[in-house]
Amino acid sequence: MTLRFTPRARDDLREIMDYVAKENPVGADRVGRAIFDACALIAARPYLGIRNARAPELRSRLVTRYPYRIHYFVEDANVLDRSHPTFRTAAPG
Repeated sequence: MTLRFTPRARDDLREIMDYVAKENPVGADRVGRAIFDACALIAARPYLGIRNARAPELRSRLVTRYPYRIHYFVEDANVLDRSHPTFRTAAPG
């Protein structure tokens, strides 16, 4: 499977990494690795994600050990990330 990030998803990831790195640069590396591990799992097994009740074509997957959720949809054997992590609601803006 091909995993593609939308511009918004790339911006969100950059914001997450910058936010965590301010307090803990080593922790930012761990968070980034966990997010990319979750993305690799999505790319390998895209239908493992939980379907959204309001939008069945939308799926989501939690990032292990961290308060982030990846929202995505599967299209023509490609995984297209359309996410905004839960970080947005928890972090000052």
